[in-house]
Amino acid sequence: MSDSQTTLRQRFTWFLLLRVGITTYLLGAVFFSYRHGSFSTPSERLLLGVIVFTNLVSLTSGLLLARVQNLAVLAYTQVFFDPLFVTGIIVLTGGIESPFVFLYHLAVLNAALLLFRRGALVAATIASLCYGSAVDLLYYGTLPYSEFSASVFSFASPVPDLALTVHLAAILASFYAIAFLGSYLTHRLFQIEILLAARNLEFGHLSSLYQGIIQHLESGLLITNNKGVIEYANGAIAEIAGLQANSLLGRTVLDCFPVLRDQMDAGKPLEFTFRGQEDSIGRILRLTCSPLTDTYSTGIGMLYSVQDITSVKTLERSLQEARETEYKDFPKDGDTVEAFAGLVGRSEAMNKVYQLITKVADSTGTVLIIGESGTGKELVAHAIHDKGPRAKHPFIPVNCGAIPESLMESELFGHVKGAFTGALNNRLGLFREADGGTIFLDEIGELPLPLQVKLLRVLQEREVTPVGSNKGVRVDVRVIAATNRNLEAEVTAGRFRQDLFYRLNVISISVPALRDRVGDLPLLIHHFLVRFATASGRTPHQISPQAMRVLLDYRYPGNIRELENIIQHAVTMAEEEIIRSRDFPAHLHTPHPPHPETLSKAEEQPDSKLQPPADFFSKGVSLDAELEAYEQNILRAALEKTGGVQKRAAEVLGINYRSLRHRLQKYHLS
Repeated sequence: MSDSQTTLRQRFTWFLLLRVGITTYLLGAVFFSYRHGSFSTPSERLLLGVIVFTNLVSLTSGLLLARVQNLAVLAYTQVFFDPLFVTGIIVLTGGIESPFVFLYHLAVLNAALLLFRRGALVAATIASLCYGSAVDLLYYGTLPYSEFSASVFSFASPVPDLALTVHLAAILASFYAIAFLGSYLTHRLFQIEILLAARNLEFGHLSSLYQGIIQHLESGLLITNNKGVIEYANGAIAEIAGLQANSLLGRTVLDCFPVLRDQMDAGKPLEFTFRGQEDSIGRILRLTCSPLTDTYSTGIGMLYSVQDITSVKTLERSLQEARETEYKDFPKDGDTVEAFAGLVGRSEAMNKVYQLITKVADSTGTVLIIGESGTGKELVAHAIHDKGPRAKHPFIPVNCGAIPESLMESELFGHVKGAFTGALNNRLGLFREADGGTIFLDEIGELPLPLQVKLLRVLQEREVTPVGSNKGVRVDVRVIAATNRNLEAEVTAGRFRQDLFYRLNVISISVPALRDRVGDLPLLIHHFLVRFATASGRTPHQISPQAMRVLLDYRYPGNIRELENIIQHAVTMAEEEIIRSRDFPAHLHTPHPPHPETLSKAEEQPDSKLQPPADFFSKGVSLDAELEAYEQNILRAALEKTGGVQKRAAEVLGINYRSLRHRLQKYHLS
């Protein structure tokens, strides 16, 4: 059965109930008017018969309602029958003077209730035709005369004038007015009924959904009234606090959680240790409360959310311990990293560099700084200059690999006006600009051979000859050179003059690669974080343990310059106050190939050293056992070499301190 048929059947039921009620009321009124049941006139008996007949028809229709399939036909039949029933009552109770004209209006309203506007208009039209026909029959002589009609319709005929016409027109118009008004109201009522049914259905679904969600929440929920008495508790509270939900109802929340008496503030979470009735082990709970209000913002109770955070707190403690181990050498918040003339590091290798800088700063000898690209060779040169007596004089850095060969001589030694095309003015040159101070020749291995000869003369004679001039100019300049090449190999290959190499290599300082001073990584990371934060006017970022692990495990082929770029990239990309591994450049997340030096050393080893012992396969083979024994021997040797200092042993092995501790604990060597 469709929804429309079901709805029509429901309205039909109300329609029949209303008609049975009206006819029953009329029967009561007739019996009250004609006491003792004596109906002396034919009209009285006919009226009683009409009412009884209508009542029986209504009852019969109600009994047949459940069996009738075509309800529309039955509905229109009932709508057609009602005006006929009312017309009979009107004719029998006084005609135009009858007080029961309002029954037409009820019939129209019933039709509107049953079939809406279409049914109301049909009922109004039938009522108009029936009422008009009855008036014609009674007052305009159209009813055939007989003894029965004379005895039944014995009403005095009014004078058919304008007043009667207006009266009839008003009654007929009222039928249609009631039809339109009744159909509108019943249609709106029906729409509201449908809307309410849909809302009730949605509310039922939402209620079921809320109940299901609340019951399956991992958080315990308590709802109290204004007096703090618990009115609702979900099932999760039993697992969290060891309290049965049914046992909580009717109790106050302070009886269940006494700690709330003095410490609870609405909206602020409270963490406390709790022991339930059946739980001897203390659990750490987090409880949050918020007020409940009605639509008028009047307080009606409180909602308490209870969470078991014992495992979270345990994990936090574990992470904190790991973080303390991981960040042991990392400066604390607010600490400043001590730097030696701009150089950051506390490793043994850097301490040796600092000692050499201090020793050579006061001398005038030429210094050759050797190290890979990005290790900070220029900072070392600047430190020598700043620590020496020439600190108040110029420090001129020159990148020999960045100046075109055709302009190199002019840049270094200057030129006179007209020396070559475009030489419109005299130029002093970088050596004369550095007079009294220091000139730093970076990437000296890139210097062309012809200029190497002229540079050697400058170092020997302490004078420069500008391009286009035959007269030398005396200069007092300290020369510091730097290279990332092996100059001895360059000399052997004929790409660098041997005499110039010996002249430059008076004092040699080797700057270690970053992978050889991993103990300085935390200091350098903190140093760059503070620098970039200061430049942007923000608070320095923190680094998550996972991100720190990535930084400590990386090999840094670009050395400190690469680390600086990585930190700057992470600070720029970080969306939170904590830098995470996702904020690093993509190449840090890919497996790192062995460093070229490591490969070259491996290639230099004889093949025999890469082979297993001759008797390896003759005994019971256990690769894991052999590797573990080999690793233990290496660890013991590293500890012996460093006098048992684990941090130095980690540096010697090229691993971080935490990894060394893990390996020592694994083999019980700690």
